[in-house]
Amino acid sequence: MLHYSKTMKEINLITIGLQIRRIRKDKNLSLQEIANRTGLSKSLLSKVENFRTIPSLPVLLRISDVLNVDMAELVKGINKKHKQAYTIVRKNERKIIERENARGFTYESLIITENKKTSLFESFILTLKKDSKRKLVSTDGNEFLFILKGKIEFEYGKEKILLRKGDSIFFDGRIPHVPRNIEQGEVKILVIYLLN
Repeated sequence: MLHYSKTMKEINLITIGLQIRRIRKDKNLSLQEIANRTGLSKSLLSKVENFRTIPSLPVLLRISDVLNVDMAELVKGINKKHKQAYTIVRKNERKIIERENARGFTYESLIITENKKTSLFESFILTLKKDSKRKLVSTDGNEFLFILKGKIEFEYGKEKILLRKGDSIFFDGRIPHVPRNIEQGEVKILVIYLLN
């Protein structure tokens, strides 16, 4: 549980990404179609939908225009003020978050907050199944991984790093990376994103 001395606002980039993805899928549009119509790159749109980058106002305006929805629909529910000086997410209240086109990657959201300097903090428990698979990705900001269970081969740029239970790594998320399960069973990882 995290405590803060001042009341904090919840910044829910997950909500923005999921709203955009939901509306896009409801309209049967692919990321490539949105890219073609907005002039934005498919890579940027994927990062927005998978909350790996903070979309600028012009980006949100272009997306809302192409989706033919008011921009308020894309940001509905974010920046809610809390009456308490702390936020608790109970184990049974964790939400499973769908990200990228990955097989065997399950993200459970723990908490998303904004500190006094407006640096975003997101945290997840990532479960990797034995047959998990995903391409390398990059994130705008730094990341921290702590291996809770099992071991992984962490591909980071051109390096391959072995990480076991109890090991941690802090890195620049802009470098393409992916964790790979090299166990016979599940691997569990605490993942923290620090987005500026």
